[in-house]
Amino acid sequence: MKRSSFSKKRVIHTFVIIFIIIMIILISALLMFKYTVEGEKNLPFNITKINIVSTAESNLIQGEEEDEWNAKILQKNDIFFVIEKDINYKKEDAIKRVSFENFQIIKNNKDIIVDIYRPAESMDTYNYTDEYKVKDSLEYLGGQSTNTETLQINNQGGVIGFSITSDNIGEYVFPKNEKLDVDGRLLAKAGVKEDDIKFQVLFDLIIETESGHKFKANIALDLPTGNILEEGVGSLEDTKLENIIFKRF
Repeated sequence: MKRSSFSKKRVIHTFVIIFIIIMIILISALLMFKYTVEGEKNLPFNITKINIVSTAESNLIQGEEEDEWNAKILQKNDIFFVIEKDINYKKEDAIKRVSFENFQIIKNNKDIIVDIYRPAESMDTYNYTDEYKVKDSLEYLGGQSTNTETLQINNQGGVIGFSITSDNIGEYVFPKNEKLDVDGRLLAKAGVKEDDIKFQVLFDLIIETESGHKFKANIALDLPTGNILEEGVGSLEDTKLENIIFKRF
């Protein structure tokens, strides 16, 4: 009888241990799934706003005929990221660097050439030359103030970004006496369709702090924004950024 009672207790004890192990595994799996879906909730810094301004510009050159001009069109999208200190984060910390990496372009029109540029002087000034073209990644270092010309962001937050252009879209030949609106409406004049200029850019935004933490978010943007073929300029101000999920790595 004593041996039978001991065996039953041993079986019960084994089942209890197995149950506890299974519960630990389930809870761990649920926490991992929750983190995968919701990301990091205790961030020292976060993106509070993304602004996009889309339009087009052109360098006018003499046409084949003496009384005509040729407008080669460049479609551009200036993208601004507002990064701020999270008011709910109670510890002291500072931005060491913010980087944009792993750019991928998904486009409908294989003929267009998409390039990414860093600011030349300010977030409103771009020089679309090879000197300012982003090759693999773009990095802003933390400092005492934000200076986009030197690729610096205030270590407590600031406004940084880049510009993405589409080239090899089309040209518009017009007589010298024609009044021309040099913006997105040039595309319509050149017979370019909306689907021809649509593309999506995917990239990682990484925030690294002085305390040694790194947070990465995957971001996808559909460009250009707005109806630039009819309105000339399109703009978007996005403050609802629930889809941007930061994770430690």
